[in-house]
Amino acid sequence: MKPLETEGEIKEIVLEKFEKLSLKMEQLRDEISKMKFKLDKSNKMNRTFGLKTLRNSEPLNFAKDVNGIGSPTKNYVLSIRAITEEWKGRQNDIMITIRQQDKETQQDLKSLGIRIPINDIKKIRNLSKEIISLLFVACELKGIEINDILREILLEVNEDGSKMINEIKQKMVF
Repeated sequence: MKPLETEGEIKEIVLEKFEKLSLKMEQLRDEISKMKFKLDKSNKMNRTFGLKTLRNSEPLNFAKDVNGIGSPTKNYVLSIRAITEEWKGRQNDIMITIRQQDKETQQDLKSLGIRIPINDIKKIRNLSKEIISLLFVACELKGIEINDILREILLEVNEDGSKMINEIKQKMVF
């Protein structure tokens, strides 16, 4: 390396180094900005009301999840859960949720749910009637006898009734 001869050459080298350093700093700032945007977006998803409520609920073993028609990247799952957290002066509710999940990780991205008090027989009866009506329509369209299916469902419920009641008593505070 040859010795520097003039002050102009020194200024030129310093300016060149400074420009390179400035460019690197700008690139670093852009990368940090992108990372912050991704983190903010992720945190925004994790703060949603539905996901918070979902985390405060517990799955019920006797209520199996129902998978809906998904998309190439997402699954949609309907589930019935127990929730004991007090909300609007009520607790011990059944929560019916629809969860949107990432197909690869099966992580819940969004959740929407309705809460029905466990002791609100009228609302639960209406819900049951609507679901049985959908079952009736599906059976009629497929040409399947519904009576056998209903008989099987009622036998299953009667057999597992005491287990279901015990599970609800364990997961909820009465």
